[in-house]
Amino acid sequence: MSRNSESGYSSDENTISPQELIAQDQRRFAKSYDVEEEMMRSANGILYTGREISTGESVVIKQIPRGKISEFKQVQNRPVPSEIYYHFKAAQASDYVVAPLDWYERRSSFVLVMERLDGFVDLFEFSKKYGAINEEAVRIIAGQLVTCCMELSHAGICHRDIKDENILINPDTLEIRLIDFGCASREDNCFTTARGTPSYWPIEYFENRLLSAEPLTVWSIGAVIYILLTGNWETDETGQMRRNFLAERNLNSYTVSLLDRVFCPDPMMRITMKEILASGWC
Repeated sequence: MSRNSESGYSSDENTISPQELIAQDQRRFAKSYDVEEEMMRSANGILYTGREISTGESVVIKQIPRGKISEFKQVQNRPVPSEIYYHFKAAQASDYVVAPLDWYERRSSFVLVMERLDGFVDLFEFSKKYGAINEEAVRIIAGQLVTCCMELSHAGICHRDIKDENILINPDTLEIRLIDFGCASREDNCFTTARGTPSYWPIEYFENRLLSAEPLTVWSIGAVIYILLTGNWETDETGQMRRNFLAERNLNSYTVSLLDRVFCPDPMMRITMKEILASGWC
């Protein structure tokens, strides 16, 4: 995340006012990128298509309003949204993360520029189009996702919002990339607050309002696997997931056994990411 002196990250940075740093960022962004069309609006920002001026390469540009930012991290004496901070750290840790290219500060927002991957769609749209897919394909996808989450864990990062909408997939190759680190945090043994999407929170949060990083991540991975296998993800009136045992009748018994271990109500007895890979299922 280092920058050259034009960005204000020079040895005498402390002599430059925050307003001038923002002005420098605005000039640098205008020289580097063209914003094209709005792609979508998410809970924590607006995504645009864009193009790098010098190369003509397509990029994705995310504008994050200051009002949506709940946590900052210090990077070379500048406050940076934790989403940007953890996205860059995650990309260093895993090749399964969409590559962030640069970031810029504006008066009312921050801007994150990312690579744009040709042929990729989000897993939500993929599942909506194809429904339940064969187990072999799910294993290929799941293996990448588990590996990615393990690599983030080793780097001390917990994504905390693993779901189909935050995973990109190439339908032809089944390659995946993880996106959106707006809920990410340092990996702790215990979280007392939940982040992300309530319908993907594990059962222990509804019972005692406590979460541990790995059991939380395994449950979320399980949700993605379940959607791919059954085309289904339902929660009851309390927000807890409801398994579709009728749909599960079409699955291999070993796969059902794995799901039992993934969705074990006791987080301390739940299968780990390492055990999922060691099982040979993916």
